Amino acid sequence: MKNREALKYIKDFLNNNFQMVIATNGKHPWIATVYYSTDKDLNIYFLSDPNTIHCRHIAKNPKIALSIADSPQKPASKKKGLQIYGLAEKISGMHKIVYALNLWRRTLGVTSNLYTYEGMLKKAVKGRMYKVIPKKIKFFNEELWDEGKEPILEV
Repeated sequence: MKNREALKYIKDFLNNNFQMVIATNGKHPWIATVYYSTDKDLNIYFLSDPNTIHCRHIAKNPKIALSIADSPQKPASKKKGLQIYGLAEKISGMHKIVYALNLWRRTLGVTSNLYTYEGMLKKAVKGRMYKVIPKKIKFFNEELWDEGKEPILEV
């Protein structure tokens, strides 16, 4: 299978799921579940409070791992999911924040006016936007590939 075809499957999978588990490392490893959105370049965006353990870790060490699974999967069903290594950063700059926040809101159907750039400025929302730039993506999908034959893409 060519990378282009694998990328299409990965993009479809990313666009049909909305929750991911993010793993960080600081004084100790940590995981957290967040809602995400993604752009055409496979960048992944999430909203989280900078005071959480995972965001404090990201501030010191941008290397993260994340997992997105087709959930709920029955134990006997064919498994599907992504495993990603990448770099995470808190987004700065009004235009970049507005872009990421609008993408996140649109993807997740968030309509509250609190989740806007203005809401962030007024501190109505503690969360800030983060961006994950994937470096390596493994897509396990037992409907398409046998175990151990999944594509692992360097991006």
